[in-house]
Amino acid sequence: MSLSAALNVAVTGLQTLQQQTRLVSGNVSNAQNPHYSRKVAALTTPVAEGLPQGPLVASVTRLANAELRQDLYEATADFGRLQKQLDYSRGLAETLDAMNTTGGQPVLLAMLTRFEDAWKQLEATPENLDLRNQVVLRGQELTAEIRRLNGLQSQLLTRGREAIELDIQDINAASIEIAKLNTQIASQRAGGAPTGDLEDLRDAEVARLADKVGIRTITNDRGELFVYTEGGVQIVGTVAQQFEYDTLTNEIRNVGGTHVLNDGFLDGSIRASLDYLDDSATALASSDPNRGMLAKYFNQLDSFAANLVTVVNTAYGGPPDFFATPTADFEAGDIMVNAALTADPSTLDAARAGAVQQAMRNTVLTATDINRASDPNGLAIGNLNIFGLANAILAHHARSAAQNEANRDTAERIEHTVDQKLRNLTGVNIDDELAQLQILTNNYAALANVMTTITQMFDQLVNIGR
Repeated sequence: MSLSAALNVAVTGLQTLQQQTRLVSGNVSNAQNPHYSRKVAALTTPVAEGLPQGPLVASVTRLANAELRQDLYEATADFGRLQKQLDYSRGLAETLDAMNTTGGQPVLLAMLTRFEDAWKQLEATPENLDLRNQVVLRGQELTAEIRRLNGLQSQLLTRGREAIELDIQDINAASIEIAKLNTQIASQRAGGAPTGDLEDLRDAEVARLADKVGIRTITNDRGELFVYTEGGVQIVGTVAQQFEYDTLTNEIRNVGGTHVLNDGFLDGSIRASLDYLDDSATALASSDPNRGMLAKYFNQLDSFAANLVTVVNTAYGGPPDFFATPTADFEAGDIMVNAALTADPSTLDAARAGAVQQAMRNTVLTATDINRASDPNGLAIGNLNIFGLANAILAHHARSAAQNEANRDTAERIEHTVDQKLRNLTGVNIDDELAQLQILTNNYAALANVMTTITQMFDQLVNIGR
């Protein structure tokens, strides 16, 4: 090999080492970036006139594992759904004070107990007008609490609707970015330029979708990524799909479309929100407490209020009834103490106090009484008194929140495990990168010495020619 050829090999080698060093430096600087995949250079050694030339970087590849990444998307969607279910179930349990950790009775049960105690005290001293006032007052407090809980309906509905709207906005924004990156990746790939960094950015956008809806991805031969929900709804194809949510019907559609897409959103936080707001007959008949959760909650309040009115009014015997006579479509928001008794508590018939107190403890509510045909509420219980019904409602929501928390924790561990496996295969290992950097540094120093030697030889040849 001539000196000029040797010098050319050395120069090419130094340039290649510089490229590799930049690649390793990029890996190290992104070691803590969860959406970064390690980049690796593939080298080639061209041959000219039968002699090997300096090594060149043939391509830069991104470490990837499509199967494991899909597993991560599925685990993330499960976690997103269970986290949202926990948020909703915990929110309802907290409104009822069902997760009370102070050792005292939950508010609703405490008020029901004070209402019963007021009747018991009046039975013992029926001539006491103050005790009649107290019965009416306790009844007003209890009914006010029931109406307060029922009055949360608009707030809780809005919470679920806003959650879906925000998720849809995120999906629409991510789909647009994925489509843009698809175009850039296809263009750069066609020109032979590396696309690893762009693919990392695209994966980050896909990850934005994963906790909101279960997704599937397909990559074509141009490097473009098509994204679908697990239910087959296209999110990104040749163009970015855009969605809209109808808050009145609880339906998701393509913008400007008429076809309802709810069944295509099978997992993720959107599925949890759709189930939370679902008030269809199918949802209300489901044994899954997360389906029709909000409608079941208010139906449970309706059932409690209606049974309380029936038990007390039947025992009190009127007229007037103790509670205002309910209408055919009675709801919890309608319950109140009879206006006549409120205006003049002294007219309360103290002789009936014992009958009311005993009825509250002894009247048996059947499954039909509790899970009324007009208000199915998911409570598969019967043969309880009014206190048992209150306790059953509280226990239902406390149990649902606890189960959702356990499920969420399990899903979180699975997601973490899968993510760690993926990071181990495609992420950056600082020790490995530093070891590679040391090798590159040594090779760089060796090639620099070769160039120095060749330069000295050239100088000697020039001196000889003089």
